Amino acid sequence: MLGTSSGSLQFDPEIERTARANRKAVRLARETARLAALEQLISEEETSEEELHEMADNVHNPPPPPPPRRTLGDYGQRNDGEVANQGFQPANPVTFDIKNT
Repeated sequence: MLGTSSGSLQFDPEIERTARANRKAVRLARETARLAALEQLISEEETSEEELHEMADNVHNPPPPPPPRRTLGDYGQRNDGEVANQGFQPANPVTFDIKNT
């Protein structure tokens, strides 16, 4: 053998009883997880009902609409007769030279 044993293998004279107990433990764990998921789903439904009531209240006070989506053409339009918007215009425009080094 390539590896060394870390301990001796224990003999189980009641292997069927142990297997049955293991299956029962797995079944109980699955059922517990299912019940927890069901409780979470119920609490989410209650939350969604509260959200529906809040949305019904907001019908009288709707949020403002989002600003219109800008397209590439919007970036090239002139602003009040000024230079066309090119996406980046510094507040203090200064001239500078880019030098190759």
